[in-house]
Amino acid sequence: MAIGRPKRVGVVVYRGSLGQRLNAWRKRSPLNPYWLDWSKLRRSVEDLSEHASGVLLDVGVSEGPYRSLFEAKVERYVGLEYPPSILDKQPELWSILDRAKQSVDVFGDGNLLPFATDAFDTVLSTEVLEHLPDPARCVNEMARVLRPGGKLLLTVPFSQPLHELPSDYYRFTPSSLEHIVRGAGLEVGSIEPRGNFASALGAMQSQWLLRSFGAKSRQSDGSVILSRWRSTLLLPVTACVQVGFHLMSKWTNDTTVCHGWTVVAHKPVDA
Repeated sequence: MAIGRPKRVGVVVYRGSLGQRLNAWRKRSPLNPYWLDWSKLRRSVEDLSEHASGVLLDVGVSEGPYRSLFEAKVERYVGLEYPPSILDKQPELWSILDRAKQSVDVFGDGNLLPFATDAFDTVLSTEVLEHLPDPARCVNEMARVLRPGGKLLLTVPFSQPLHELPSDYYRFTPSSLEHIVRGAGLEVGSIEPRGNFASALGAMQSQWLLRSFGAKSRQSDGSVILSRWRSTLLLPVTACVQVGFHLMSKWTNDTTVCHGWTVVAHKPVDA
């Protein structure tokens, strides 16, 4: 693809290889208005990777952002994704479905996983449960395919704008997560906050600035299309906001508001 304006297919944007490299660098820096959210999630998933072993199932793999991270820890990595319902609304996405197949090993429904009972040593699911009308049903299925002694690794949001509409149903608390996980017959090892009040507030302020002053229109899924010049002018402002609140988060420990939660649970050996 030629360097220039990114190609948009429905709500998905594709860049050329140089554009992808530049965007990857920007994403890892405060010049990304979502940097605080992204960096806290990345750190949480890196911590989760230390619990992974054996054969791993990633439920809701999407584009496989953590595949390389976990493949180094496990014997086999299996990525499952639900066939995107957006295809029914935007048939033109069929033309790029082959790209999705490069990161998805199995297409299937998280509410009825196409695997045998006790098939996996580790089940991973990052930022998926909020998009399910009945998240407990999916967690029950994850517990079913876990071998006795196997681990369930989850991340869920707490302070996040609406996204991927209309399939955005829940925000979770530690109590709700414990209820869902224990209800699936699993034992909770830990439920840890992702970031704290200060970092979450910085992330929300940065995103508010971008959505309020840097966007020219909103998409049906809740995302925004940016004004190239206004969003560019805002980058130093959102960067300063995020860096400032990141520094403040080092001196505070209030987690009553945070970016999200990370769960480690295991299936009892005698299950």
